[in-house]
Amino acid sequence: MEAKIFFVVLTCIVLLYSCEKIIDVDYQEEDLTGEWRHTDIIPSGPYEIGYKYFDVVSTISFETDAKYALEIDYYGFKDENPNEIIGSSKTLGNYQVRADSVFIKSLQNTSWEKEFNPEPYTVLYEDAKSSGSRFEINDNILTLYYISYPADAPVQTQMSYERVD
Repeated sequence: MEAKIFFVVLTCIVLLYSCEKIIDVDYQEEDLTGEWRHTDIIPSGPYEIGYKYFDVVSTISFETDAKYALEIDYYGFKDENPNEIIGSSKTLGNYQVRADSVFIKSLQNTSWEKEFNPEPYTVLYEDAKSSGSRFEINDNILTLYYISYPADAPVQTQMSYERVD
């Protein structure tokens, strides 16, 4: 009997210490307000010597009137035209903050690409639904936690943006 009690108590202690702490956070719209930026360096694929790389700069702007914009600029290859924007996409919409989550509803997207689609093209999302991401802000770094769908299965994903204003 004492052994059973010991194992029950031991199991409870292990469970208690192994559970993740739940932090109660109540962010407000003002916490997100401003401009946030993330830069990726992407290899384009093999060529004779190796890979060619280009930058992708993503900027999210959260306004005080619950409007947001996500602009993604694609820059030229490092060895050719690294400062030239060769493509861009801008999504506009609304957002709402609830506790530690942001819910974004995209309303329209305008994009262009230098070689294949040089004239800006706008798509309106008439039946758009909001999508949510948990987020946290630490030392002017905004980290979004969301689910992405590469290939064939959902994957927990995170992306961090640095405050730029």
